Amino acid sequence: MAASTSSRMPWNCAWRSSSGTFIARECYTHHAMWANDARMVYQYRELLRNLILRDLRMKYKGSTIGFFWSLLHPLTMAVVYTVAFQYILRIEIPFFPLFLLSGLLPWMFFAQAVSAATAAVADNGNLVRKVAFPRIVLPMGAIGAQFVQFLLMYLVVFPLALLIGVGLSPALLALVPVIVLHTLFTIGLGLALSTAYVYLRDTRHLLEVALQIWFWLTPILYDVSRVPERLLPLLRLNPMTYFVTAYQQIVVDHRVPGLISMTVIVAVTLTALTIGVSVFGRHQRRFAEFV
Repeated sequence: MAASTSSRMPWNCAWRSSSGTFIARECYTHHAMWANDARMVYQYRELLRNLILRDLRMKYKGSTIGFFWSLLHPLTMAVVYTVAFQYILRIEIPFFPLFLLSGLLPWMFFAQAVSAATAAVADNGNLVRKVAFPRIVLPMGAIGAQFVQFLLMYLVVFPLALLIGVGLSPALLALVPVIVLHTLFTIGLGLALSTAYVYLRDTRHLLEVALQIWFWLTPILYDVSRVPERLLPLLRLNPMTYFVTAYQQIVVDHRVPGLISMTVIVAVTLTALTIGVSVFGRHQRRFAEFV
């Protein structure tokens, strides 16, 4: 019983700051850290909501058609890739526009959310230095704004499925856990990268390059079944392969992802979230020294 209680209790730890003084605070186990961060996010939910709304307003400020610009981008990409892959390269994938959009939109959410979260703490340096609040709200707000846009954009998939004859099925209910896990995975990676960016400003540029390579290593424009056997291990090491494939299977094939795929998705999500929360939690008290 004592061991169980102690696993949830914080302990004191300290480090030497850049000025040479020691800073002490309470450190937490992973379990306690998760619970503490969740509690703080809920406690500051109004601030989180305002940050999300601020990001959305800033993005569409002065725009005539607002949100539809965000929708126009993936739709334009879908048209271009459909023409290139189906009519020029003659690559046959059934219902290709739906196949493409069902995987492209989740990828765009992931890439844009991670990029926004990476700079969220450093770009709000004045707020971090002058106001006491849980720093985790900043990357969460950046990801939250992208999440709202993603949900709205993904709605276009359903009328498209009806339009091209794929239809809708009860399997679409499986999108709910996939979206939740996908978002948690994104949060985990975003927290880790936002911490790294505070100390190393090259992180953003490295991320841009990594995302370009990552895009082509993710089966968005091509079917995994068409990938040469020798390249499959590379795709299997890519966590986004499992997320994107899950979206495509549910929307296009009306199939719920298999047990192995969902197990991998849960595993990579928990791993990313554990690392992200742990790294962010251990460093957030020092952010004011570096931003």
